[in-house]
Amino acid sequence: MNQAIEGDQRGRKMRRRDFLKGVAASALPLPAFAQGKTTTLRIIKGQNLGSVDPIWTTAAATQDFGFMVFDTIIGADADFVPKPQMAEGWTVEDNDKTYIFKLREGLKFHDGEPVKSVDCIASIRRWWTRDVAGQMVASITDSMDVIDDRTFRMRLKSPFPLLLDALGKLSPASCIIMPERIAKTDPFKQIPEAIGSGPFKFLTSEWVPGHKASFAKFADYIPRSEPFSGLAGNHAAAVDRVEWSFIGDAATAAAAMQSGEQDYWDGLPVDLVPLMKENHNLVVGPRSTSATNYTFVMNHLQPPFNNPAIRQAVAMAVDQSEYLAAATAGLPENGGACASFYTCTSPYASDAGSAVLKEKNIDKAKAALKAAGYAGEKVVFIGASEPPALAAIAQVSDDLLRRIGFNVEFVTTDFAGMIQRRVNKGPVDKGGWSAFNSTYGGVDLRNPSVNSLLRGAAEQSWFGWPTNPRLEELRNQWFLLTNAEEKVKVAHEIQVEAFKTLPYIPICYSYPPIAYSKKLTGVTRQPINSFWGIGKQF
Repeated sequence: MNQAIEGDQRGRKMRRRDFLKGVAASALPLPAFAQGKTTTLRIIKGQNLGSVDPIWTTAAATQDFGFMVFDTIIGADADFVPKPQMAEGWTVEDNDKTYIFKLREGLKFHDGEPVKSVDCIASIRRWWTRDVAGQMVASITDSMDVIDDRTFRMRLKSPFPLLLDALGKLSPASCIIMPERIAKTDPFKQIPEAIGSGPFKFLTSEWVPGHKASFAKFADYIPRSEPFSGLAGNHAAAVDRVEWSFIGDAATAAAAMQSGEQDYWDGLPVDLVPLMKENHNLVVGPRSTSATNYTFVMNHLQPPFNNPAIRQAVAMAVDQSEYLAAATAGLPENGGACASFYTCTSPYASDAGSAVLKEKNIDKAKAALKAAGYAGEKVVFIGASEPPALAAIAQVSDDLLRRIGFNVEFVTTDFAGMIQRRVNKGPVDKGGWSAFNSTYGGVDLRNPSVNSLLRGAAEQSWFGWPTNPRLEELRNQWFLLTNAEEKVKVAHEIQVEAFKTLPYIPICYSYPPIAYSKKLTGVTRQPINSFWGIGKQF
């Protein structure tokens, strides 16, 4: 990014901080927010809720929504160990080829109907159509059948060591359970209503997309007795209501936190951390134990990025330090660069095959782009306007593409708008797209079984729809391994193969801060955003 752009960004940040200090110190009237009961937890979400279907989209806000409204048969704890959740337990028979699951007694959906085996089977089928680990489960499953209303059986074609891990995975898409009639919705279409059996009911009548989403404590929820950890254990709600507000203006959001009108800010801009720390009524800092990883995604179906040589040209221009500075507002200690397709704290992380990311050379990228035959085709880059770090990263990408020599049309939209547009596989003149930046939690990238982006399955792949049969072959091989050293070896081979076709480009990672009122209780560090267990004192 050139010095003029950097200077302009610093100037905007300084002006925003100065303005907010003035707001905090003055008696200016603050904006009005919806007032609820004294047991209402008010949260400013950093990303708009554009969909209520955690199977249809991997958007972070929708995943957080899913963890509140739905529950899972199995839940991985904070150490990724699968534990019974909706299940009372399970037995394994037939030389590890048959799993029999029994549900806990008394589980109900939010519409009052009991949770039954048929609901679980239908939900698993919907999940495994879209999820990276689920697709492997589908390929090795011979049959699923009902034994009784609370018991169902999965028969496998061969032993599958990761079955429980897949069914209980923390990362999108988690295998959430919904009523059979809703689970039968085409997995490539959004569900018509969000009815789960989790600790909160979604109040559809109060949902105003782009503004507000509300939830009420589910009185019939039956929590587990174990303390919660990750997706496992007790998910009991500790407040009567939760209200999400989507406040795009940082000054307005900061004023609401300063005044106590909001309790929790998920998506606090990094440059406002010093100001918020001045308020002794707030706790400020990272909450998630899983870093946010930033990615550069290209459309492999449409020109110009259907040409692998052009994708390579982009990768050799990427300087991860520029992206890191944007994501952390110049405070790189809040994150880091990572040249791996796996989370850098994962045992599978390495720099194998990543030579292209070590180039960091605009001139070489220009030459490579010319040699690849780029003819000036329009590149439509979708730049998300929120959360703040992702918006800053999009600006870096726009600048980088222009410096290489691409003909760029930069389209700004909120995150909900981006997830709606990215489903379009058509050309750019038909509403399609060429590239965008996105985020994934470190928990979602730690190995080949959960990394939804690390695919080569064409239109069965994540957005961008990359094709690489050898990558798929290696993935399938990894799933069946039990030896730890062999798993690392094959994971590295997967990465080397992925760098040849670039299903996406790893950019950097950070630990985004949050701010919350000291009146809140039960705010613990976890690998996912969970709002069960958070109470409010007065």
